[in-house]
Amino acid sequence: MAIVFWGLAYARYYQKSVAITPARMAETVSIDLNNKQSLFGQLIGDEDLIKRIFSNDLSASDVSRLSNQPYGIYAYRNDTIVFWNSNKVLVDCITPPSSEKGGIYRNERGTFFKQCLTPKFLNEGEQLAILYPIVTHYPFENNYLHSSFDAADYIPVNTNIATRKSDNAFAVTDNDGKGLFYLNFSNTTLPVWEPGNTMKFIVILAILFSVFWIQLLAARLSSKRSFWEGFLLLCGVVIGVEVSVYYFGLPFNLSHIKLFNPQLYASSLILRSLGHLLMNALLFLWVVAFIVRHARIDILKDVKLNTLTKWVMAVVTAGLMILYCFAFINIISTLVTDSKISFDVSHFYTISTYTIVGLFIVSIITTGSFIVVYILSTQLRILINQKWLRYLLIVVMGLALFFISDAAADEQIAYLMLLWLLLMIILLDVNKLSLDADLFAPQMIFWAAFVIAFCTAVLQYFNYVKEQDARIRFAEKIAQQRDDITEYTFKKIGEDIQNDPVVRAFFKSPGRTKRNELDERFDALYLGGHFNKYSSKVLLYNAGGWALYNDDTLSYNALVSRVRESNFTFTQHLYYRKNATDAHYYIAYIPIEVGDSAHRRVIGHAFVDLAVKESTGESVYPELLQPGSVRGERNAEGYSYGVYVNNKLITQTSDYNFPIYLRDTLTEDSRFVEYAGSSELKLKTEDEKTVIVMRDHRLWLESITLFSYLFGIQMIVFLVSLFYTLYQQYFARKSAGEKIISFTLRRRIHISFLGIVFVSFIIIGVITILFFTYQYKQNSKRKQQLVMQLVERATLQHLQENNAMADNKSFNKEVADTRFRYFITGLANAQKIDINLYYASGVLNVTSQEGIYDRSLFARIINPTAYHALVTLGNQFLIQDEYIGQLSYISSYKPLRNKEGMTLGYLNIPFFSSEKELNYQISGIVVGLINLYAFVFLLSGVLTVFITRWITKSLSVVIKSFSRFSLSKNEPVDWPYDDEIGLLVSEYNRMVKKAEENAKLLAQSEREGAWREMAQQVAHEIKNPLTPMKLNIQYLQQALKNNYPNVEELAKKVSESLIEQIENLSYIASEFSNFAKMPEARPEKFDLNDLLQKTVDLYRNQSEVTVTFNKYDKPLMVYTDKSQLLRVCNNLLENAVQAIPEEREGAVVVSITTEGSDALIAFKDNGKGIEEDAMSRIFQPYFTTKSSGTGLGLAMTKKIIEFWKGTIRFETMPGKGTTFYITVPVANGDEL
Repeated sequence: MAIVFWGLAYARYYQKSVAITPARMAETVSIDLNNKQSLFGQLIGDEDLIKRIFSNDLSASDVSRLSNQPYGIYAYRNDTIVFWNSNKVLVDCITPPSSEKGGIYRNERGTFFKQCLTPKFLNEGEQLAILYPIVTHYPFENNYLHSSFDAADYIPVNTNIATRKSDNAFAVTDNDGKGLFYLNFSNTTLPVWEPGNTMKFIVILAILFSVFWIQLLAARLSSKRSFWEGFLLLCGVVIGVEVSVYYFGLPFNLSHIKLFNPQLYASSLILRSLGHLLMNALLFLWVVAFIVRHARIDILKDVKLNTLTKWVMAVVTAGLMILYCFAFINIISTLVTDSKISFDVSHFYTISTYTIVGLFIVSIITTGSFIVVYILSTQLRILINQKWLRYLLIVVMGLALFFISDAAADEQIAYLMLLWLLLMIILLDVNKLSLDADLFAPQMIFWAAFVIAFCTAVLQYFNYVKEQDARIRFAEKIAQQRDDITEYTFKKIGEDIQNDPVVRAFFKSPGRTKRNELDERFDALYLGGHFNKYSSKVLLYNAGGWALYNDDTLSYNALVSRVRESNFTFTQHLYYRKNATDAHYYIAYIPIEVGDSAHRRVIGHAFVDLAVKESTGESVYPELLQPGSVRGERNAEGYSYGVYVNNKLITQTSDYNFPIYLRDTLTEDSRFVEYAGSSELKLKTEDEKTVIVMRDHRLWLESITLFSYLFGIQMIVFLVSLFYTLYQQYFARKSAGEKIISFTLRRRIHISFLGIVFVSFIIIGVITILFFTYQYKQNSKRKQQLVMQLVERATLQHLQENNAMADNKSFNKEVADTRFRYFITGLANAQKIDINLYYASGVLNVTSQEGIYDRSLFARIINPTAYHALVTLGNQFLIQDEYIGQLSYISSYKPLRNKEGMTLGYLNIPFFSSEKELNYQISGIVVGLINLYAFVFLLSGVLTVFITRWITKSLSVVIKSFSRFSLSKNEPVDWPYDDEIGLLVSEYNRMVKKAEENAKLLAQSEREGAWREMAQQVAHEIKNPLTPMKLNIQYLQQALKNNYPNVEELAKKVSESLIEQIENLSYIASEFSNFAKMPEARPEKFDLNDLLQKTVDLYRNQSEVTVTFNKYDKPLMVYTDKSQLLRVCNNLLENAVQAIPEEREGAVVVSITTEGSDALIAFKDNGKGIEEDAMSRIFQPYFTTKSSGTGLGLAMTKKIIEFWKGTIRFETMPGKGTTFYITVPVANGDEL
């Protein structure tokens, strides 16, 4: 599988590499354009639909279908637009190209391929303009606006599009291969390959399968051969990966991947990017996990060391442990402070992919570090037995290393680390908290929470340090009161004022009335929106420097002096007053000129003085009108600040209650003061300014949220590890039917609890977010309705006062007046909203946000879907979702009608910050749910332990009774509850009663059968010697009766024979007696070597058999009855000797080894072996393969061995010999 996925990855890499060549990119544009033309070809074939466009008889589905087309459709009748499917761009068939053949059309919004068509089925004067987007271009880029080719976003935007062919140009062709236009690519801006989501998924799978294969191979080497072979293989792979990545950039050109971009994160030559840190963390965890799983952790346990060596090694081990922890913390420190990654997870919508990657890296490093500390602490425990000496050594070494080295640059975090390490060493000594291979065991959940709690504290600390540095920089910038957004925005305003014909007309013919109107014009057109944060003052002077109806007495020369003393900005007409102490930080000088470029002359001077208001709120200027490179105060969310000059407040933001005067004098440059729920920074500058920056400081909430994220990621890591282990076990299993995993009752309860928590989190989270989103939209709709009603009333009142509601003519005349524009702009500024007013035809008349239309983000026409709903469907109020680039917002519409019901125009209020506010509130919900369920997850883990113990404790009563079950006597279980266990108990009690009855019958039957069998066997054994005894006595009687001459000699022989037979009967009786009863055990501790040596010595003198004894290399003590074990050994040795045929040179080998915690004794002979039909009966009483004997020897041997918790087995080969094995537990030193 690894080879397959790597093959797919490299095939896709090759495919994408070819796709970014100039020829293939031109081909991609051709295909995209041809596809769009084919779609239009299908659409134009629907004549009824096209006719309905011109007859204004479209249904809602028609409008939706037309609006979803990937090209623009504009319908004209006699050069008047009657339909459009997009308000992004507006084109006509008057501006070239205007032919059916089509050609390139350019405007501020991008480059298009334009065609003008007059289908035959249309009426005279009806015409269609079709606009196929080639490149979408914005005047600037930010989070919402991105310029790109429509065919593919990887094609460079600055590619030149030409209508004529030139050298190195690539043609974009139609379906017939005819060139439509040409692309000229710049070699310096050719795209580089970046992996997409599919490619990333394939590579991840390839890596996982590769790791699995290598892990499986290394694990088998470790288990089958030696640990070091598997470990060296793993290390070789790790080194190979490192070399490939660092020196060759494999598997792909990693420098082009954002994850490996050093601008995101870099701290050293090794950790040169976030991707390198992630790779090293994973490889490190792989190695240490392999060591723990396949190597002996207590490697020093079997090494004999003197006291001095132990202490030296203990000091080194403790030092390594502490230095490693310092390094671990330093990596986290650099990850937070040396990167552009935000680890502030208290706002869900601010979390980026790199935040999750960073937290994942922290989780991996933390897990690996915990394993390393565990390994080192194990060695330290072996070297120093006394707990308190170990703890003292950790403290002393930690303090010593902290004071004599710079391993930890921060004192507070070093003490925290030392405390955490000491507590961890103490907890590792608790038996109930010992590590388990089960990652979801209660103690492992505890360790995960313990380690993550420390990691949270470290991350939170460095987050706080990073935030303090950022706040100081923010305060320094605020002290200057320089605003990038102000400077950027004023660039176009200055140019517009300079070229404004009304302004020029005033300077040509000044007057008080004109001056009042001009002031209104400045407020309405130029100094609203973002500039509401300033108290603006416009000062006008004629060419000679004389004031023109100014409200201020400042002279022209005084203002010129201010300008000269100020600093230039990147805006031509705006100047920054760095050392201003009166909040007047910006001043603009705009010369008003007339004439052509060769003969221009100044007719007046305009100055705009901008002073920051004492209290300013958030700017209503849309975020999408600001380039991504511009960063203003808006990026410092959560900050409130006040600026003081000579200890007096001159400006502030938000509603925070800053004091008017500062009472205490700041002696140092900056100072942080912590309050309950907030943090304050006071910064003093050289020009008698003091800046106070406040921030809500919800330490506990932020810490809990961070802990929740880390804990969640750690659980995901555990789950992945579990599935990976199961997958590995599946391939490592010995047979197809072998179980991979078995779940105990406790495990099933545990998994059920955690599963319920996880599933409920997903379900409740999704339902809550969906419900809240619905509620938010409903509330927004009601809010929009109220705002719209207010704006509608104010607008209608203004129009009625000016008699503009009679008909379209009077309405159009009034709304085209400049004073109406001032009114709309003033109303928008007062309500802090944006207002658009459209004519009844759908063409924009006036807007409070000219910047959107001046920058061609929209054409000056209404949204087509809204227009259809208002005109055709007759909606009285409409709210719908709309988009500018990637910004989603809510937009409301309301028709303006006179008393006769005639529609005169349409009001539109776009709510640009709606998505941002929704995301912010959803963020709060998600963070709250994550915190809640992290707590519930931990609580469920703890409760599961007690619940499972409670349930299994109930079951243990039944289990204990089961374990004591016997056929002789049992007691019923008393269970007071009527539940499922009660059913089990009642069934058990019924079974016990029945079993006792059956046991009595069985015992009686067995006793009778045993006595019958015993009687038969005894009779048989006694009958055998009685027959020759009877014959001998009869023979003796006959000899006495007949007076045989050798009667005395015969009597002597008969007597001896009788005595021999009587002794045989006595032996038989003793054997049956010994088998029938088990002698009282007299256990003692003795050495097996000595016992077997004495047993073997009895047989060494037999010349026909050679007996060899292989002793154990050291004393092997057992605790049994010595005499019984001696009988067992004698019996087995005698059987081995007797099993050897007389014609064969006998050899018996007795040996002692160990098998686990047991002693293993083997009796091996080269006799005739045991026949197959006798193997199953070899240990049965009375069974024997010899011509003599009782058949009770092996049965008695088995009975004795099993009584002492041992085992007996044999291996035999017929005709070659037999080996009997017995095991006896080795004494553990606790026997009395």
